[in-house]
Amino acid sequence: MGRFARLLGTQTPARRTLDGFVDSLLQTFENSRPGLTAEMLAGGGVESFFRDLYEKEVRVLQERVDRLSHLSPEERRELFERVDERIRKVVLPAYARLAARFTPRERNDFFLAPEELHALERMAWAGAGMALGAFVVWAPFIPIWSKEWVLVFGVGGFAFPGVRRFFALRRYQLELNDLVTRTDEEIWRLDLGYMTAAAAREPELAAAASAEGPDEMSGRLAERLEDAARVSSSSPVSQRDARVKEGDR
Repeated sequence: MGRFARLLGTQTPARRTLDGFVDSLLQTFENSRPGLTAEMLAGGGVESFFRDLYEKEVRVLQERVDRLSHLSPEERRELFERVDERIRKVVLPAYARLAARFTPRERNDFFLAPEELHALERMAWAGAGMALGAFVVWAPFIPIWSKEWVLVFGVGGFAFPGVRRFFALRRYQLELNDLVTRTDEEIWRLDLGYMTAAAAREPELAAAASAEGPDEMSGRLAERLEDAARVSSSSPVSQRDARVKEGDR
């Protein structure tokens, strides 16, 4: 997601399948996640909450699929149904599981104790750090003898909840990006399958269209090749290959 990518200094791919529909959908879910109530998180109503949001985006998905001019109307209908099924059966449950696990921890600022005991927990971590530092200074098999290390370990324990927060955010961001990438690759695979089937039918189409004349046939073939090249260049796989080639240079 763009917000987490900016937080961690990473970049997401510039273009995705269906003009970034899946990425935009999950960003909508993220923007709406504060609306989850404690009852939803405890009672399993997270998935239905996000399913209602997706229902409002189905029309956008249909419009994105209809822009794939290299597919026939029947192929676009089938692709829409398969993408819609993928989102309902894979993306929605996966995101709901991630959100249900992450949101309570985020709202508690990633502390183990309730909010009113956060200061006590932080002091406990500081005490544990100082105890660990004292053991390290005392242990003869660890080549650290300066007593100042006790204070260093204490400060580390005091800052431990913030460190835990950073790694929790990083893990969540990676899981969301992985969900988007896997879904985009599956959509691209489906689209490629329809393109391959269309290419296999080209001899039959060429025989049926022979009466159109060479100019009409060449124009239609050029248009199909142009559409195929455009879709292939925007796929996640081709983008990943391009990055590998740039690294080789």
